[in-house]
Amino acid sequence: MNLLTITCLLYSASPYQSLHITLDPSTGTLHGRTIITDCDESSINTEGLTILPSADGYIEWEGTFQDDVEAGERVGQIHNFSVDAHIGEDGVFLSDWAGWYPTPVDEAGNPILRTIELQVEQIEGWEFVGSGNPKNTGWVTPRPVDGMALVGNKHIVNNRKVVTAEGDVTVSVHLSLSHADKSEYYLDASEQYLHLYTPLLGKYPYEQFTIVENFFSSGFAYPGFTVLGPRVVGMAPKSLAPGYLDHELLHNWWGNGVYVDATHGNWCEALTSYSANYGRRALEDGPTASRSYRRGLLNKVSLDQTLDNGALSDFGSADPADGPVDRYVGYDKGAFVFMMLEDVLNEGVVEDASTSKIWPMLARFAKDNMGKSASWKEIQVSAEQTFSERPTGWLDPFFQYWVYEHNVPQTTPELRANLPQQIEVINAETWIDIDPDYRYYRVFPKGQISPTIAGTLAGTTLEVDTTEDVLNDPGAWLAELEGGNNLLLIGEQPIQSHLKIISQCEDAIVFTENGFQVGGETYEGEDLAVLHTMNHPHNDGEFITVFYSVGAAGWERLRFIWYYTKDTSVIWNANETLLRRVFEPPTKLLK
Repeated sequence: MNLLTITCLLYSASPYQSLHITLDPSTGTLHGRTIITDCDESSINTEGLTILPSADGYIEWEGTFQDDVEAGERVGQIHNFSVDAHIGEDGVFLSDWAGWYPTPVDEAGNPILRTIELQVEQIEGWEFVGSGNPKNTGWVTPRPVDGMALVGNKHIVNNRKVVTAEGDVTVSVHLSLSHADKSEYYLDASEQYLHLYTPLLGKYPYEQFTIVENFFSSGFAYPGFTVLGPRVVGMAPKSLAPGYLDHELLHNWWGNGVYVDATHGNWCEALTSYSANYGRRALEDGPTASRSYRRGLLNKVSLDQTLDNGALSDFGSADPADGPVDRYVGYDKGAFVFMMLEDVLNEGVVEDASTSKIWPMLARFAKDNMGKSASWKEIQVSAEQTFSERPTGWLDPFFQYWVYEHNVPQTTPELRANLPQQIEVINAETWIDIDPDYRYYRVFPKGQISPTIAGTLAGTTLEVDTTEDVLNDPGAWLAELEGGNNLLLIGEQPIQSHLKIISQCEDAIVFTENGFQVGGETYEGEDLAVLHTMNHPHNDGEFITVFYSVGAAGWERLRFIWYYTKDTSVIWNANETLLRRVFEPPTKLLK
């Protein structure tokens, strides 16, 4: 590490950094000046930067940032994690971890928390957004942070003031000219989410929430703003389902408001996934949607048990006990742990999701830790305060079992709950039904797993109808597939060659002259397409997935099939999604 030690100016009682930069998209270069106050016993990390002579107390530097954007693009994925810093005619993306400016660090080399103010020399026709709140022609962080992010492009900007019970918030949308007609969707959705969550979690942590269309696949949240990839932006309003924009907005509470102390693992993706991906379904769509989502997460890990490969306390940890922990653990299992914590706090009884005791608990956690680093320990403290009369540590067994240990219960007649949890059990003379509402984290036996394309993709034999114009489609089926025994049949010829085995499947698809039958319902029409997965009738644990288009129009849906990994059946009529369905096998176990 190249460290430049400087004498810091003591202008304020807390660390402060001022940045002033000039960008040249045509060459990918950045020229900047910074001054950092009150950083005693620290050094300035300038690795990768060219330091220029300066005699006025400022650090002046230059750098060129042109990451290979295309290298990280993947079919069927909405995140490109390969880009840290890029300045070009296609856009500007400078992440807060990319070291594009001198950074004060402590003795361990970690960035020092400080207030950061950024000013950017304007470029005609360009709009920029930085971390924090707008200030003059730049941005300033309302609380000390460990870094500053900056994004920009030639965008159309639309703004709206949202009046919440906790104060006004400006929503700003920065979109390309080709997607400018989508602005109202994002303004409306942001307003809806602010009205939904501020009564539950408290004041939104920033003055503004800005949605920025990025020039590559992304879905990254920064203090006060988020960047969304062009495909996601262009799919609005379909891309405004739970888990997209709401997830990014909620990171302003979880991660960019309350910071992550990863000593015991990164909790913020779990809590954000709970609050948005699950919580919004529970709040807006009710118990049936909540149950379906819980089952979907359990189905996902049951299809591939290797996803649950470590303790939550090791996800995002600098030194995980058994190596890196899968994102499934940090996001999905972590969200399920919050669902189970909710049940414990509600003592098994809640009539309406908005009255759940978990929301006051989360509001308390946010208020007590805003602008501070917090861990699972602080989450437990906030949860235990729900019942102030109980002794400190009454949730120790819950957090020990689900957060600090790596446990993956299997569904058997002998399964018992980890106290203070309970499991609903329906007991008959010859059979037993364990947890029919899917409130306890566990792995299904093979007979209870819903067939989805996620199971098929775990190891696939791909057969494609070459008589159709699909070989010119750069879509989903060209993604890298791992070979295996599951069948993925695309088009009429492969399906016809396997009709006999398909007809023997439970929940089999039946083809008609101008359509098909799925789940007992008949669909007819030239613009129809279907994605349908079945359990193999003879080979336990294997799956058969078919994609079929009645006419030419349905082939456009092929490129999107990777977004439906939790569905058994998806039916489209041209661009309209007619049906998303999950087939649930029986859950009774013989004694």
